[in-house]
Amino acid sequence: MSSGRYNYYDPEFNPEHAGDNVLLILVTGNQFSFAVIQPDSTKVLIWGDQYSITELSEPTTLKQVLLANYHEVKIAVQSLSFTIIPKELFDADNIAGYGQFLAKKPTDSVLINKLDASNYVVFNVEEEVGNAISAHFNLKSVYFSGKTWIAGVNFARPYNQPLYLNVEGNVLQILYFKDAKIVFYNCFEFNNSDEVMYYVVMVANELDLNLDATSVILSGDISLSDKKIQRINELLPKVYFNQNHVVELPDGFISHQILMLAGLSLCASSVAD
Repeated sequence: MSSGRYNYYDPEFNPEHAGDNVLLILVTGNQFSFAVIQPDSTKVLIWGDQYSITELSEPTTLKQVLLANYHEVKIAVQSLSFTIIPKELFDADNIAGYGQFLAKKPTDSVLINKLDASNYVVFNVEEEVGNAISAHFNLKSVYFSGKTWIAGVNFARPYNQPLYLNVEGNVLQILYFKDAKIVFYNCFEFNNSDEVMYYVVMVANELDLNLDATSVILSGDISLSDKKIQRINELLPKVYFNQNHVVELPDGFISHQILMLAGLSLCASSVAD
């Protein structure tokens, strides 16, 4: 039985007339979140999270929603095993070779996305996740979740070269741009707030950033009462939540909490864009 939750459900949504809507799915570990949006208005009709991956492969609670006939379905997977390759060095015929850089099992899938204008990303999808997606959707069109988050961040960048952080579960993503190009991107697993702080400081030192003068922009599954945020606020003077409104949420909902999922709506193709 699924233990997920609906954050929002528009009573006017009718799964039998979903042909004008887009289904977005974000898989993180053994759970997934999802949203149904109207692409023209970017209005969110449904938003749910914390559903077991088994609900994706064998839907019961969400059967009518997940299996409706949508205009388009886009799926992102959070993978901790990936490698980024500059486009000048990328060889589409060498996917197997790039896969040797990944921590993976023989039954896992190796996928490729164009990460941004300058880079490709080759990433691993674990067998359980791949099977759950393939039960009803096309695995070959899956997006790397870092790509969708970067798309959400790129929707508007009002700050001067900040350090971007995203937290989903126990995974921290860190992103830094300079001159509109990605200088640093990586993911880190953590167990407590001190480890989050350690990774932030470590990356800042590697980038030779002065954190007293650098804005830290947060998004993801976090709130003001979160101990991870309190720890960062104790040491860093310029910490803010990401204010990008990629999709239109109902009043009372916070846009930064759906940024990585919403970023899927900005991605036209898993490889070509």
